[in-house]
Amino acid sequence: MTGSQTLSIVSLAGALSLAAWAASATDGPAAPVAPAAPVAPAAASQKSPEEQIPFANRGGIWNWQVIDNKTVLIESRARKWYKATLFGNCINLSFAQELEFESNPSGTFDKFSAIRVRGQRCPLVSLVETTAPPKKNNSKKPAPAAAPTPPAAASP
Repeated sequence: MTGSQTLSIVSLAGALSLAAWAASATDGPAAPVAPAAPVAPAAASQKSPEEQIPFANRGGIWNWQVIDNKTVLIESRARKWYKATLFGNCINLSFAQELEFESNPSGTFDKFSAIRVRGQRCPLVSLVETTAPPKKNNSKKPAPAAAPTPPAAASP
């Protein structure tokens, strides 16, 4: 055995004997220890699984809608909607008319990808499937005009 292996074995033996001595040095009987209750991973059960948009570099992204400076809804060619959460605020995102989607080398768009807006690179933190946003009412019908009121009659 080498010197470092001997030192490790001696250290381990010393630590075990110290633990045994500490356990026997208590004045009274040891209190029974209840087994720990299993903890359910709350974050894992509430968090949606991360998704990927395949062929993002070949027209796999069909549409997008900006929610705020940290959130973009993206529609894939398969007509599924995804919520992309950005790492931080993307300053020009709310005013963007064009977005560039940077996919990974395999061509998929996922949580390791980024969105580029006016030269600013905005990396993603999460990409999860979501429901489609509500449809906007783009009808440009004018509001019904109020009926004109006749002028008041002048008294002589």
